[in-house]
Amino acid sequence: MELFYLALSQIIISIILSVIIFFISYKVLLKAFQLEETKFDNNNLALSVFFSGIIFSIGYLLSGIIPTIINAIQILKIHTEGNLIAEVFKYSSLALLIGFLAASIIQFSSFFLVKVLTKHIKEVEQLKSNNMAVSILLVSILISITLISKDSLVFLLETFLPRPEIVQFN
Repeated sequence: MELFYLALSQIIISIILSVIIFFISYKVLLKAFQLEETKFDNNNLALSVFFSGIIFSIGYLLSGIIPTIINAIQILKIHTEGNLIAEVFKYSSLALLIGFLAASIIQFSSFFLVKVLTKHIKEVEQLKSNNMAVSILLVSILISITLISKDSLVFLLETFLPRPEIVQFN
């Protein structure tokens, strides 16, 4: 029964932290692009496509983190002598924070790559003026980099995974 409560708490932690991460990302992007929420309407599909790509990128990266967190729970359950819930919360928070930082780095590097490739285009202004070509280019680069880097992010998180100590006999 303890495992059930642990799994339930993990679901709740993942949902709450994911919603917080999506909310923070959305607000940061609005500030970074100097946008108002009223800009998202039928008259500007380019911004909606661009922001949807960013949300997909974050969600895809976070989806790779969840199995790592579940592995940590299983290892922590066996090897933790203290408060298991606190240890799970600590590791889950750390993993999701690293995932959020990685997603931010991927998003900014994708945008920087497009800026380097298209020096003559002002991407933010083009997105605001509903240029779908620029939006699709930005989103495709963002999603491609996300797909390529997800496994590396998971590998990085697994290095933080608590490991049982192994006694070697010589």
